[in-house]
Amino acid sequence: MEQLHRDIVRRHGLATAGAMVFSLLFLLGYALQLTQLNLDELLGLFAGYWLVHGAMLYWVLSGRSARYKDPSLTIPFMMWTIIYITVMLLCARELRPVLMLAYLAVMPFGVFHLTWKGYLGICLFAMACYTSVVLYFQHNNGGLWLPELEAFLGITFLACIMAYTVIGREFTVLREAYKQKNRELRRAMVRIEELAVTDELTGLFNRRYLLRTLEKQRALANREGLPFVLAFVDIDHFKQINDHHGHRIGDQVLAELSVQLKMAIREVDLAARYGGEEFVLLLSGLALDDAGKVLERIRVKMTEQSFSEASIPLTVSIGVAQFRPGEDSEELLNRADRLLYEAKRAGRNRVKMEPQELSLFSEQIS
Repeated sequence: MEQLHRDIVRRHGLATAGAMVFSLLFLLGYALQLTQLNLDELLGLFAGYWLVHGAMLYWVLSGRSARYKDPSLTIPFMMWTIIYITVMLLCARELRPVLMLAYLAVMPFGVFHLTWKGYLGICLFAMACYTSVVLYFQHNNGGLWLPELEAFLGITFLACIMAYTVIGREFTVLREAYKQKNRELRRAMVRIEELAVTDELTGLFNRRYLLRTLEKQRALANREGLPFVLAFVDIDHFKQINDHHGHRIGDQVLAELSVQLKMAIREVDLAARYGGEEFVLLLSGLALDDAGKVLERIRVKMTEQSFSEASIPLTVSIGVAQFRPGEDSEELLNRADRLLYEAKRAGRNRVKMEPQELSLFSEQIS
């Protein structure tokens, strides 16, 4: 949003500077007595234009137009400036070559923001304004009306306006293509980021992301005294599932178990695939007792379901360790892993926690 606002400020700064230049040229024409205005009419013309221009400019630069589809108010600014140029042209026909250039100078303001239809509409509006001036001169020619010259000037002006329309359409096509490429690039970047932290098979976070998050959790625990628990979850006899049903069914089991694990924990917790049939749960803000209850519910839930299209029942073994202040991530992972294998040696399908007196976070802090 800040970059968009800076772009709008820059565009309007350039457009305002351009309007000032042509106003000064018109003022010079007044000084050279090339206009039909007296001083009061001239000041009224300038005041009318710049008051409306300033009001719209304030509306844009203050951010009040940010909710609009076009926050830079491109069409109102262009139409108001075209009207201003038309009035100047009516009041100073001798300055027509200069003021016709002013019409053309307005057109680039809309190149990067209007659709080609909107751009065509602005160009036709400018042509209609110029035509109205020509018709006025014809009606009040004062001996200055030359049909051949007016036809030549009109055709030339129309050709220039149509050229701007074609250019505007090309810019619109290029802008849309650029936006589409940007959208595709953003989607690709999001996908790359997801792949960098996500296990492709299960959709859970991968080991790399787990280790990175574990380091942050350690720092938070050491600094704020916030407890957390790490649990290894391993599918019992998973090799037999692969041997008897094939790896495709084994992959289905892993994917469906991952969904159950993710549903069983809170948003502040983390579930990751550590490798093979091993998963890790990081439960934030829980002491060992509370985490043990959560993990026991998960263990029981797994025994009550069947997995994959082969409706395979399974059990899981879980090793649970609470973070001890000052220890590093590898020590915590090793403790939880050892507890997992103790659960397997004790008969599987169970949650194995370290002795309570070794794990109380509050005691380690004190």
